[in-house]
Amino acid sequence: MNSLNKVLNSFKILAVTFSLLLCFFTSPAIAAQEHCRPPKGPIHVQNASFDYSNTGNINHDFTVRSAIVSLPEGETGTIDEIIITGPDGNREFGCSNIKVKNGTNLIPACGGPAVLKAGTTTYQAKGSYFEPQDTFGNFLINLCDEFVSQNNK
Repeated sequence: MNSLNKVLNSFKILAVTFSLLLCFFTSPAIAAQEHCRPPKGPIHVQNASFDYSNTGNINHDFTVRSAIVSLPEGETGTIDEIIITGPDGNREFGCSNIKVKNGTNLIPACGGPAVLKAGTTTYQAKGSYFEPQDTFGNFLINLCDEFVSQNNK
């Protein structure tokens, strides 16, 4: 019985250690991606600007607490305007003149979270002044329902 207690105590210690390792070494960005919609894009930047429009269906109301920009490393630019229009034709989210780089969270820059209603939703965005590259095709915006800290690279 004594050896069984030792084995059980050892197992408990290993389980607690494993749980702590997962908790401390899991990246917040990786954990947050479980609560993200597929990224909008890819957006193609050409001649240092883009004009993007997409219509899609949202199955249920979705609160966007983070909208993380994914750009090539070192790339910067300006999002001139973003407008998300819901199924009722009303503007659900919008902002303008946002300077971005890889990892920028658009939600704080645009004034706070947005609730996207279930149904057909239209995404429109325009941007300019992208550099040092003026043409690339891997610009994404990941919409998440959790707060993700801004990447300060």
